[in-house]
Amino acid sequence: MPGESPLRGKYGEPAEYVVQWLLPVGAAVLGVVLLVAGEVAADVLLLAGAGAVGFWFPRLAAAAEEARAVWARSLVCRQCPAVFPREDAVTV
Repeated sequence: MPGESPLRGKYGEPAEYVVQWLLPVGAAVLGVVLLVAGEVAADVLLLAGAGAVGFWFPRLAAAAEEARAVWARSLVCRQCPAVFPREDAVTV
């Protein structure tokens, strides 16, 4: 699809998701430091938050990868405009 096409935003290739691991790793390290310092309540909160974010990031990356795979298997009709899976597309 050409770069100047107004439909590029709707039918163009989905963006690749880049996982940012700095935040959960930093929170986990800070949680360990607080555990050593004796701050148990803050430690548990930070470690739980880091674990939750670390569990959530791979799911976002997998969903983005699946969207890119669906886009790669699809064809865009230049007449309608619509998107069809390759196996359902009929040549006109």
